[in-house]
Parts: sequence; C-alpha cells; structure tokens
Amino acid sequence: MGINNERGVFMRKIMSLLLAGMFLLQGCASYRAGVLPTRDVFLYDNKQEQDGLNVAVDILDAKETKRVFQFKLQSKNVQPVYLVIDNRSDKTYEFSKANINKQCYSAEEVADKFQFSTAGRATTYGVAGLFIWPLLIPAVVDGVGSANANQKIQDDYAYKAIQDKSRIAPNGMLTGIVFVPNMKPGEDFTIRLTDVEDNTVKRFSFRN
Repeated sequence: MGINNERGVFMRKIMSLLLAGMFLLQGCASYRAGVLPTRDVFLYDNKQEQDGLNVAVDILDAKETKRVFQFKLQSKNVQPVYLVIDNRSDKTYEFSKANINKQCYSAEEVADKFQFSTAGRATTYGVAGLFIWPLLIPAVVDGVGSANANQKIQDDYAYKAIQDKSRIAPNGMLTGIVFVPNMKPGEDFTIRLTDVEDNTVKRFSFRN
C-alpha cells in the first residue's frame, strides 16, 4: 500500500507540473490595438488626383497588419486595405463599399474570426484546479480577461473600419480600413466616388 501511495503522490506531482506548464505557456488573453498609417494623402507614392479629389490606398502586408490589429488577418483570408480620401475640390462626394471592386467583410465578421476561445482555456484551468487548487482563482480571472479582450477586438476593428455611405464635403477627409479577401500580387483594387450633385463618378484604381 505504501508503494502505491508514493506512486500516486508522484504521479499527481508530475501531472501538476505538466498542467502548471500549460498554464504558464497559455498566459492571459489580451489585446493591444495598434495605430493606423498616416492620414496625409500626400505622403503616399500611389496617390491619385482628379479635379482636386485626392485618393491613396495602403494594402497592408502581414507584418503591418499584425502591428495594427495584433493578428495576421491574412491567415484567415482577410486583407485590410487602408483608404485615404482628401477632398480639395468644391464638390461633395459619396463613398460606398458597394462601389469597390471587391467583396467587403464587416468589422464584426473579421473580429469574430480572431476572438479568444474561452472554452479551451477554461478546461485547462478546470482540470489543473483539480490538482493545483490556486488555479481555480485564475480560471475566473482569465475568463473575464478573455471576454474583455474579445470586446476590445470588436471595438477596435469597428473603430478602424471606414464608414460606409459617407460623404466627403469640400476640404473634408475620409479615412479607414476596408476588409476584403486576400489579394494576389498585381491584383487591382478599384473604388468609385460619386458626385452627390450630378451623380458623375470618379474612378481610382490601384495595384497590389
């Protein structure tokens, strides 16, 4: 009985160490928002101008995407494109996602793809808590932390997304991200802006 008892204690210690290691590697869920590229349209090499209407795009690569959104969105077929529209004309234009030559994802759809899974983390803590009771407290803390991080992701992605059906008045600007499927090298990205007075359209086309 004594030997079996010692083996049981030994096995529990090994299990505790393994689970503690899993806990340390897993860490706490958190989200840190990054800053979008510059709003100065004149700093972009690909800036295009038509009758005082200036437009530029920044098709973010994987490194820049991770800096801005913490995750490489391209890993789940999401390409963020930053738009800068600077209206130096005397006309008002309207921007619509329907006038982009790509399918557009909503910020909510993209955020959902990168939410922290609380189920797996809770299971790890729960099992570990059977052997290391103090981990039952971090289980609760981490559950709250994951929910907070997920909310921050939702809020930040929505804040950075460009507003659909927006009007750009004379001397006004519109900037923000559109989320589209991954783009191949050399693929075109085209947007059309509509003059709200006469419905004429100005077309701007960029290449990845």
